[in-house]
Amino acid sequence: MLNPYSLLTPRILEGLLQQPMYFVRQEYRRGAFLYDSGDTVTLLLSHYPKHEIEKERAERHMRLLLKDSYRFLYDSTIREHLEKLKIASLQPEGYRIYINLMATKWKASPLLKLKISGYVRERLPWWDYTTSDKLKVTLKERYGELFLALLWRGQQTEVLLEEIEKFTACVMT
Repeated sequence: MLNPYSLLTPRILEGLLQQPMYFVRQEYRRGAFLYDSGDTVTLLLSHYPKHEIEKERAERHMRLLLKDSYRFLYDSTIREHLEKLKIASLQPEGYRIYINLMATKWKASPLLKLKISGYVRERLPWWDYTTSDKLKVTLKERYGELFLALLWRGQQTEVLLEEIEKFTACVMT
């Protein structure tokens, strides 16, 4: 599974806190390593500037996480929340905590490109797509979920990254 996000560090947190922020915490299975014991909890913090419209987005994000036992809404202007965020940025033992920021520009791997191509041909047959066509693919994040935006000849769609990663139909032409 692809994990494009950065680990939360004190430096990153300090940069984000140049203005008041909301942070939504959720479980983040993509952050797990193959060699992890079952004891490491991986979490994702999604940041939202503290403005009214962003507060609504953060609250919607929380509603979408109704079944996530790790969900929590931090407000950086509340001293107790700020202290917990600082502790999280130190990566306490037993936890791996990510922030929804990408350290590098995202680029699809060769295997993912094959899966995307097969997915488009099988699931979007009306696109009349072939592997020789140029498909624009960008990674998007919304409420802690990763999507691939696919653009081809003026046609556009978004697909959950996980759906494409699990795609197993024949990927050869």
